[in-house]
Amino acid sequence: MPPKRKAMAETSTNQPVSTTSRNAKATKTSSKSTAPTSKGSAKPKPETFKYSNADTLSQKTKYINLEWPNFADFIKDKNQDVPKKGELMDNWCDRVSDLGIPVSEEGADLLQKLDSEVEKRNQDRLDMHIYNDWNGWGMSECFENYLKDFNRDIFKKTVSPFKKWAYVEGIACFFKGADDLVYWLNNEDGDSVKDIAAMLGLMVLTAYSALSEHSLLKPDSEVKNIGIMSLMMLEFAKNDGQDLDIGWGCEIVRMCDEAGVDLDKEVRKQVAFSKKDLKGMRAAYREKKDGYKAAAETKGWKPEHDVGGKWDEKQWYRWDWKLEYKEFQKNHKGGSHYDLTKWSKKDREEYTLGSKAFGRRIGMETDSECDSESDSESD
Repeated sequence: MPPKRKAMAETSTNQPVSTTSRNAKATKTSSKSTAPTSKGSAKPKPETFKYSNADTLSQKTKYINLEWPNFADFIKDKNQDVPKKGELMDNWCDRVSDLGIPVSEEGADLLQKLDSEVEKRNQDRLDMHIYNDWNGWGMSECFENYLKDFNRDIFKKTVSPFKKWAYVEGIACFFKGADDLVYWLNNEDGDSVKDIAAMLGLMVLTAYSALSEHSLLKPDSEVKNIGIMSLMMLEFAKNDGQDLDIGWGCEIVRMCDEAGVDLDKEVRKQVAFSKKDLKGMRAAYREKKDGYKAAAETKGWKPEHDVGGKWDEKQWYRWDWKLEYKEFQKNHKGGSHYDLTKWSKKDREEYTLGSKAFGRRIGMETDSECDSESDSESD
């Protein structure tokens, strides 16, 4: 089983755990009109938002500190950036350190749910064998459900940008801590895996836009983990996802650069993505300058306009969540087909290793049956 993800503590004040948010107050939109007050002048139109209404900024989030999955790899290092003996956790919950990562409660909930859903589809955990790629297909189903939930929330204006960013926290932390991604990465439906990886990247870029709408994609943002979550997604793209033809990595770097989020300052030993890697990503997006311009000027842009290159792939010059998810979901509906907890006890028994039902199904006797027959003959 994968190591249990450890939440160290919540953001607090005088107590070890508290429900007090440490985020700064969001700037409120003024209700005063600056339009002329003379008779006959038109009333100013209320400001409209694409992703979240301004009043959702009052829905502050609280942070917990999630221990690094690879914490033990560096535990003997000198000069650790960790609390000293007897020091309260208050000042460590909402910043990155050698102790762990600040994750919103909403992000932690999404991570826990994703972990749980993946486990429900893992035949090894239940001592079952159905098909070699069952676990991988089940993981794909979980990601499809995750993207479906993000699609449900991303344009819901009563949902805060903090909660929309939580989806990025959840998937970034999942990728960082998962020890069984190989089932997903190596399953026989490789094209489906690539499609899902592309949509997860698009989810991150769309979440950036949701933050930008309220000036939250910036240095010293109320969102405490933009840099580290971005690096963790880049780590996945470079390492585990290296064979998935991921093209959104340099777009993560570009959007952070343009917003003034300094990813170089976030580079640390726990995440396998270096300043040299960032430099390479910057070179990649700078080479796309003409492509960005052409895509921006394309009238009636559609996702197919972004497909090209030697291998006829998405170029990531431009994107649109609504249009691209609509096409994606036609072949990625999610659901619970691979959820083994929904199987009846009888059905599970037929695929449980060592059971009599499993032996009968594959036309073989189990050791227990053989022993039983031998005992009866000796009597």
